[in-house]
Amino acid sequence: MGRGLLRFAGARKGSALRADGQGVRRTSAVFLVTFLTVAAAWCAGPDAVFHKRVSEVQFTLVATDQNNRPLPRLSPADIMVLDDGQPVPRFELRSAADLPLRIGILLDLSDSTQKSWTTVRGALIRALGRTMNRDDELLVLAFNSKIELERVVRDPDELTEVLKNPPAGGLTALYDTLYQACDHNVFTGDPQPHRSALVLFSDGDDDLSLHGESEAIARAERSGIAIYTVTTHNPKKKTSGDAVLHNLAQATGGRDFVAKDAAQLEEAMAAIHDELRSSYLLYYRVPDDSGKRAFRRVRVISTQTDGAQMRSREGYFTAP
Repeated sequence: MGRGLLRFAGARKGSALRADGQGVRRTSAVFLVTFLTVAAAWCAGPDAVFHKRVSEVQFTLVATDQNNRPLPRLSPADIMVLDDGQPVPRFELRSAADLPLRIGILLDLSDSTQKSWTTVRGALIRALGRTMNRDDELLVLAFNSKIELERVVRDPDELTEVLKNPPAGGLTALYDTLYQACDHNVFTGDPQPHRSALVLFSDGDDDLSLHGESEAIARAERSGIAIYTVTTHNPKKKTSGDAVLHNLAQATGGRDFVAKDAAQLEEAMAAIHDELRSSYLLYYRVPDDSGKRAFRRVRVISTQTDGAQMRSREGYFTAP
C-alpha cells in the first residue's frame, strides 16, 4: 500500500481529476480495506490467530518387500497415491537415504519397565554406536511421571555416560512425553531436510498424562515424525499396552516391535535403522477442498504384484 500512496502523491493533480476521481476512489478503497482488516484484528484481541492452509504436503514413505526388507529402488511408477480416496495425478518421489537423522530415544523408566532396563540399556548403546553418522543428532528422554533426563547426543560414545544412572520408578506419563518430544528443538530447529523419528521403549501403559493417545498421534503427524515402538516380553503373550504401541506406530508410519531378549532388541534397532536409511520423500500439492476438511487421509499403494508394502503416516491436517 505504501508504494501506491507514494505514486499517488507524486502524480500531477490533473491526472486524478481527468479520470473523474478514479485514482482518489481507488486509494480510498485500499485505505478502507486496510483499516477494516486492522480494526478486525484489534477487536479480536491480542490472542487472535489467523490460520492459513497448507499448500504442499510431504510424507516419509517406507517401502518393504514381503519379508519386511527395504526396497532400494522405488520409482513413481511403482506407486499410486490416494488423497481422501482420490488419486493424486502429480507427485514427486525422492530417496531420503542421504538425509541426516534426527532421532528421539524415549525410555520409559516407570515401575512396570524396571526389570527390562538393563537389557534395553546395553542393546541400545551397542546398536546406536554402530549406526549413528556424523551429521545425525540423537535426543535422549528418560521419563516416568515426568521427563527426568533430557540430553542431545551427537557422539554415540556419550551414551554410556548419559544412560549410566537414570532416575527410575513411579507412574507413567507416556502421551505427555510423546507430545513434548515432538516439539523439541532437535526436530523443529533445523531448517535443512532431515529424517525424523521417535523410538519409544515402553510397555505402552499410561496412568498420568493430561493428553490422550489421539492427541499424541496428531502431534506426531503434524510434525512429520514416525514413531517406532519397542517393548520387551514374550511375543506369544499379548498385553493391553501392545495395542497402544501398535496404534502409535501404525498411525505415524513407524513400526512396532516385541522383543524377548537382548538379541531381538538389537535386531529391532537394526531394522529401524535400515528403514530410516532407505526411506523416501513423497510430496505433492494439496487438492483444493475449499477448507471443508481439517484432516485428509492418505494411502500409498504399490502398483506392482510382488507383495511390496508401503507405509507412511495416515494423513495430514489442512491447516498448520
